[in-house]
Amino acid sequence: MKKIIFIDNTAHHVYGQLHLMKYFLQLGYEVIVAIPMDSLFVDKLKHEDIKILNFNVDSKSINPLKDCVLFLRYLKLFYSVKPELICSFTIKPNLYGSLAAKFLGLPIVANVTGLGYVFIRDSFVSKVALKLYRFCFKFTDFIFCQNHDDLEALIKHRILSNKNKVGLLPGSGVNLKKFPYVGIHSSGNIQFMYSGRLLWDKGIRELISAFRIVRQKYPFTKLIFIGNYFPSNPAAISPEIIQGWQKEGLIEYKGMVDNVFDVMKDIDCVILPSYREGMPRSLLEASSIGKPIITVDSVGCKDVVEDGITGYMAKVADVETLVIAMSKFIELPFDKKLEMGKNGRAKMEREFDQQIVIDKYVQVVNNLLGRLVD
Repeated sequence: MKKIIFIDNTAHHVYGQLHLMKYFLQLGYEVIVAIPMDSLFVDKLKHEDIKILNFNVDSKSINPLKDCVLFLRYLKLFYSVKPELICSFTIKPNLYGSLAAKFLGLPIVANVTGLGYVFIRDSFVSKVALKLYRFCFKFTDFIFCQNHDDLEALIKHRILSNKNKVGLLPGSGVNLKKFPYVGIHSSGNIQFMYSGRLLWDKGIRELISAFRIVRQKYPFTKLIFIGNYFPSNPAAISPEIIQGWQKEGLIEYKGMVDNVFDVMKDIDCVILPSYREGMPRSLLEASSIGKPIITVDSVGCKDVVEDGITGYMAKVADVETLVIAMSKFIELPFDKKLEMGKNGRAKMEREFDQQIVIDKYVQVVNNLLGRLVD
């Protein structure tokens, strides 16, 4: 049986590629994932016909010795598994996975889920990272980017040596059946929702500051949070801070819910003021079920919203424009809110259907493996 291995730095993130894994299972591949056993998403994957290998990745380390060890571990992993193809996601699996794949003559498809601040900061670490990208991506057979800005950054920094081996995806896409249109409900109480990792660089500081202001004028509004903690991340928000906001009555924190749809279907608007994204899943899911969205003009986020049509767009890291956007939504007549949600659903059907992602991957795999897949 043909083998395909998915490598990533968290179980949470690779679970977002389940649609791809399931499709390759249908095509007759044995699907293997090599990930840290770090969350409830491992248990979710265990319910699928997927082989799971425990493989830890220290995504934040800048220790060159640790990175050399990571490369050797990928080399050992690929030699042991002997896959026909490797699919990698996030920075270190993309870089060191590509290098290890080259040593063994294995094809690899890397998915750039977001470039982060390496490409806008002028520091020693960023210079080293750019050199690593240029070197390792020479050996990558195909590279997918999830937004135009990241693609342009790879070209600008001379990381892409062959334009024929790069493609653009609509993020990971959205499952239109799993997130069916439900629209919004007429209610006097407006419920905003943040869904994502609990990190400061998701714009949460600005969101909380903006909501404090909004709530003074519109006391009937609520702000619901769902998401998980990442204590190892330098931008992590501590449980004590979240608990403090709850005691203050500022937010309602629901933890890491098993099914986002169950919560999202009852709210009015999803907000994500993140500083930078690949392609934000929470906004895709919200638009798919007909919820207006509020986001900012940052990389990734701005690709999902049409300002004034499917939601509103504020400026990145700017409390004032976020307050304006939230206030506009609150004061918008119900029929206009409903229209926004319908426009969002139409955009998802037109541009972000998960099947688009699957079709592009299958085409690349066909070309790399020299065979047609029905």
